[in-house]
Amino acid sequence: MNGTTLEKVFGISKDPILSYYERLRVDGLLQDALKSDKQIIVYGSSKQGKTALVGKHVPYQNNIVVSLSPVMEIRDIYRSILSAIGVEVVSETETNSSNESSLTVGARVKALVPFLTSAEGSIDSEVKGITGKKTTSVPIEINIEIPNDIAPIIKKVGENRFVILENFHYLNEEIQKKLAFDLRSFQELGIRFIILGVWREKNRLTQFNGDLTDRITEVPVEPWEKEEFEQVILRGSRYLNIKIGSKVRSAIIASAFDSIGVVQELLKTICRLRSVFGTQAALVEIDDPGIVDDAIREKVQDYSSRHIRALESIAEGRRSTSMSSEGLIPLYLPYYTVKAFLSFDFDDVVKGIRREKLEEEIKKTHHRGQDIRPSDMGWLLTNLALLQSEKKIVPPIFDYDQATRTIRVVDSTFYFFLRNVNRKEVLENINNPLDGHSAQ
Repeated sequence: MNGTTLEKVFGISKDPILSYYERLRVDGLLQDALKSDKQIIVYGSSKQGKTALVGKHVPYQNNIVVSLSPVMEIRDIYRSILSAIGVEVVSETETNSSNESSLTVGARVKALVPFLTSAEGSIDSEVKGITGKKTTSVPIEINIEIPNDIAPIIKKVGENRFVILENFHYLNEEIQKKLAFDLRSFQELGIRFIILGVWREKNRLTQFNGDLTDRITEVPVEPWEKEEFEQVILRGSRYLNIKIGSKVRSAIIASAFDSIGVVQELLKTICRLRSVFGTQAALVEIDDPGIVDDAIREKVQDYSSRHIRALESIAEGRRSTSMSSEGLIPLYLPYYTVKAFLSFDFDDVVKGIRREKLEEEIKKTHHRGQDIRPSDMGWLLTNLALLQSEKKIVPPIFDYDQATRTIRVVDSTFYFFLRNVNRKEVLENINNPLDGHSAQ
């Protein structure tokens, strides 16, 4: 076996790592889905192997990849897909609503499609005229929001590649719903999508469009089993010519709270603490469980700075310190949500917190608990993803599932952080918005 470096074996990386372990129930499910004609949804908490899984079986560099953001509309997503295959959108036409044949404002665009062989005309005639032998581009007028208009271009110019949409969870719910309906149209038109999202419940998209039942394959990357973690450790150890003792392996797995990301980072830190930076000339044995404690302390410091900043940002919300017209202090619900999560039992956080339980906990210490309405909680939770995005919290920590009315942690490293920090001290370091008001 040729020598390699630690960074190529263990840790979280955007590039494939050598300790990757294929799980039959996960990798096998994806491989079967790739052979079908169904759309594919890969989901799970952050740092649980979604990107690594897709990249292992569907190389990113060979396909059409679009990273989504909260500000994207449908037209932005489809424009990005076209741009990724070399189709340039050069103009948009705002149509007159008094015209019977008009479309949504800004939906009709003119796109320069490469490899066309005829003059400007209909979509069908021009796309069918693609031969791949010429490099000229001519404009086609399309409605960029309609799958029927853009699918023929993707199919011909994109050469039947997969469209990979990352960060689907960042889109607002209305855009997610629209895409859920368009996915069926794209499937019928022969365009395959792979969607990656940070959530933990099943049937996220079929909740938006029941017609997707039996038309999509969902691939959950969680849970990770103890034996699978063991295989990751053993596989990576062979590349580095090290032997990690059973007690050390058990301590790593027990400390990771079912997160492959934490396992990988602890392994990388332990190797570094033992001065293992690449393949060793002679076998190195790592069998002192104390080194796991050292690695945990280091990773807690690493994670703490990021997670505490994230909690501070969430607690701040879209804060306005001005009094209401009735002279009342604002509700500051984002702050009280963070405060509540820092007070819940760890096991309850792992299971997910029901909306009613969160509201009950908030009201226990809230300065205007009797004034909190269901609509206030609804607005807070349905906008939680947008708030985290606006605060540049990447990946997000929390996700609210409207179907089950449950808020869940979706950053798998947050469990590790929550278990290993003094939560009281964390809360004390988060600015209390009431400090800016005089006693009422």
